[in-house]
Amino acid sequence: MPTDNQNIITDTTSMASDTTQTVDTVVAPKQHRAQYLNGFPQRGGNDTTFERIEQMPVLEVPAAGNAHTHNSSPLHDTGSMIMFLLSCLFLITSYRLGNVYISNLAHNMFSIKGKDDLYSDHTMSDTRIIIALIVNTCLMEGMLMFYGLSWYNPQLTLALQSSVFLHVFVLVLAAALFITLQLFLYRLIGFTFSDDRLTELWVGGFLASQATLGLVLFPIVVITLVFPSTIKLMLTLAIILYVLARLVFIWKGFRIFFNNFSSSIYFILYLCAVEIVPPLLALAGTVYVCSIL
Repeated sequence: MPTDNQNIITDTTSMASDTTQTVDTVVAPKQHRAQYLNGFPQRGGNDTTFERIEQMPVLEVPAAGNAHTHNSSPLHDTGSMIMFLLSCLFLITSYRLGNVYISNLAHNMFSIKGKDDLYSDHTMSDTRIIIALIVNTCLMEGMLMFYGLSWYNPQLTLALQSSVFLHVFVLVLAAALFITLQLFLYRLIGFTFSDDRLTELWVGGFLASQATLGLVLFPIVVITLVFPSTIKLMLTLAIILYVLARLVFIWKGFRIFFNNFSSSIYFILYLCAVEIVPPLLALAGTVYVCSIL
């Protein structure tokens, strides 16, 4: 059977009666002319051959901007938004029953005059709206502290974004605990250095200032959630509003308890021991707790 580029060998055997003769015949190979010395020829259509890989077309990558990492925030966290919506719902449902107290927020913040029974005739509706307003304030402060820690302490950003709900919940609890301790401290100071009427006026001013603070912080939190690029401006406004709320309350306390020049010494001690040192310690403790979560 013939094949290309191979010798064809034919064996012929002739047998006689007395002798055996074998004839081997070798056929010379057929020479073929080499083709495609310079590579395969180009074909028509889309099938194109190239001698070198460098000549092949390069796939063009569409131009695009630099990649941006996705930063988690309370807006993208289900638990944080549930707390936010529940706080709004609690505030809205309490407003109809306690709208009189809200209309008197300015009076409670600034006025030092009142009847002896001004705070003795509080109804359950007033108590409910006060609680709703304070809860709203704690939530607003907790969310703003979350953004503030991420902005002013970038080392905590990764830890904060790894568990947004846990940190927001802890910050809200820290704000609620701080307000509760302040309320207890103000009542203790009033019980020690003043009478019940002035103490109630002073505590009422504190609650009114904190309730108003939560209301004015609400749009700032919403803008921060929706437009994260404004975080620096919103945090600056939040700090200014917080300082103003504290100054209003301090001014009311000064008007209530300042009777003569000698009382100024006690007032200075009060500022250092109650209004300056505790917030700094609370802030340092909050940062520490968030760093170990």
